[in-house]
Amino acid sequence: MRLTAESTDPAATTADVLAVPIYREDNEITGDLGALDEATGGRISAAIEWGEFNILEHYTALFEAGPIAADRILLINGVRRGRGPWRARRIASTATRRLQGHGVKRLAIWLRDGEDEDGYAAAGVGAMQGTYRPYAYYGRQRDTPAMLRSVEEVALIGESAPPQEVIDRALAVAEGVEFGRTLANRAANDLYPEKMAEVARGLEADGCAVEVLDVPAMQALGMGALLGVGQGATHEPRLIAVRLPGWEKAAADHRLAIVGKGVCFDSGGISIKPAEKMEEMKHDKSGAAAVIAAARTVARLAPDTPLMAVAPMVENLPGGNAQRPGDVVKAMNGKTIEVTNTDAEGRLILADALHWAETQGATHLVDVATLTGAASIAFGDLISAYFAKPRDWGAQVQAAADATGEWFWEMPLATEYRTAYDSAHADIVNSGSREGSLIKSAVFLHDFVTVPWVHVDIAGSAYLTSDRAVNPKGALGTAVSTLVRLALDYAAG
Repeated sequence: MRLTAESTDPAATTADVLAVPIYREDNEITGDLGALDEATGGRISAAIEWGEFNILEHYTALFEAGPIAADRILLINGVRRGRGPWRARRIASTATRRLQGHGVKRLAIWLRDGEDEDGYAAAGVGAMQGTYRPYAYYGRQRDTPAMLRSVEEVALIGESAPPQEVIDRALAVAEGVEFGRTLANRAANDLYPEKMAEVARGLEADGCAVEVLDVPAMQALGMGALLGVGQGATHEPRLIAVRLPGWEKAAADHRLAIVGKGVCFDSGGISIKPAEKMEEMKHDKSGAAAVIAAARTVARLAPDTPLMAVAPMVENLPGGNAQRPGDVVKAMNGKTIEVTNTDAEGRLILADALHWAETQGATHLVDVATLTGAASIAFGDLISAYFAKPRDWGAQVQAAADATGEWFWEMPLATEYRTAYDSAHADIVNSGSREGSLIKSAVFLHDFVTVPWVHVDIAGSAYLTSDRAVNPKGALGTAVSTLVRLALDYAAG
C-alpha cells in the first residue's frame, strides 16, 4: 500500500473514496463539515437524516459524493475518546477495512482534527492495519482475487500535512505491526520455540546479532523457572535475544531491553484450562511476537539504538514429565519458587528472562505479556494495563503509547500485596489469591528486577475474539508501535 500526506481541501481531493469522520460532538452539520456537505450538494446531511448513517448505530456509510472531486464518500463513526493519535489510528483502520475487496485505487482520509505529526503517523499505521487479513498467511480456497483486494493508495489529508519522511517512517512501523500480529496468529504446530528462533535468526539480515540459548545453556545459567514450564513439552524451550548494532556501542548506563512472554501454546499444564476457547492460547506468544517485531522495525529505522529484545519461548503442556503443582524450582537470581498453579507460567519464564537481561547489561526494562485473565476482565480489549518502577519510567512508556495511538493505563504496583506470595517451602509461590490478581502478578515480577522496569499486561488487548469494524478477529500487534517509539525516544534522550 502506498501512503502519502497532503495539505488539501477535502472537496478538491481526487479519490475513489473520501473518508469523512463524524464525531459525537457534531450535533449539527456546521463548520468544516458543513462546508464539505454544501460542496456535495447536501449528501452528507441527507445520509444522516434518512438514517443511512447514525453515530449511535453505524460504523460506516458509503454513498455517491456528488459534485466534489471524489467519487464516493465514506462516513466513519468517530470514537468517543478525545482527539489525537488514538482516534486517528482507529478511523483510518476502520476506513481501509470497510473498503476491502472493493477495488479502491485511491482513498483519501480526512483528518479533521488538525493532527500533528504523531496523529498523521498513527493514521498511517491504522490505514495499513485495516488492510490486514488474518487468513492470508495460510490461505483459503474460497478466497477470490476480488476478495483479497485492498486499497492501493491512501492519502491522509488535512490542514498541515507533515513531510513524507514522517509518513514513510509510519509505514515502516505499520509493517512491523503486521509482522508481529502474523507471528502471534501463527498456529502452535507451525510456530513453536525452535521455529521462533529461526524467525529471529532472520533479523541478522537487518544487522542484528541473534543469540539463542538452548536447554543445556539455560541449565548452566540456572534458569529453573523458565525450564520448569517447558519440561512437559516435546518442543524444548529456547531463550532468544536480538541485539541491535547500537547495543554494544551504547554507554554502560543506557541500554534498553524489551522482554516478551513467549508461550507458543498454553494448555495450563497440569492445572489445565477449560477446553472452551483453548485454541486462543496460540496467542499467548503475543508478547514475544511484539518485541521481535519491534526490534526488527527499530533496526531498519535506527540501527544504532541501544536495544535488545528478549523472548523466552516455551510450550506449557501436560506431558509425562510436566511440572506439577507443589514443585519447587530455583530461578536464575537464586530465589526458589513453589509452583502452586502451573497455569501461572508466564511470570515464571519472565522472571528468568528479566534477570538474564539485567546480567547482559540492560539498565532499563519493559516486559510485554498476555499474563492474566484479570487484565481482560478489568480492561477489555481496548486498553493495556501497565505497572512501573519508578513511575517516571512508566510515564515515558505511557508517552510512547499515546504518541502512536495505543491505549495504556497505569495501575499501582502495590508491593504491600507481596505477602500473598509467601511460601512455607520456598522464597515465593507463583500464584496468590484471586483478589487483586492483576496487581499481584506484577508484584511477583517485582521480585526479579532491580533496574527501572515497566510491566505491560496485554492479555485483553493482544487479540480480538470476534471481528470488529476496526480490525478482524485475531492478533492486533499490540505494543509494537509503542515499543518502537519508546526505543527511538530512548536513544534520542
